Amino acid sequence: MPRKILDTCIACGTCKENCPVDCITAGDIYVIDPEQCIDCGVCEVNCPVDCIIVE
Repeated sequence: MPRKILDTCIACGTCKENCPVDCITAGDIYVIDPEQCIDCGVCEVNCPVDCIIVE
């Protein structure tokens, strides 16, 4: 299942930098494209504020 970034995101960019398929879009709160997400979990593991969850 794709992951979702919660509104507690601090927009640090760590998830985007580590995503192997580049499915995360930058913004005030980053967004994961569920169509491109391969459910690898790399973003969730690297998030310093634990704001990425399984949707």
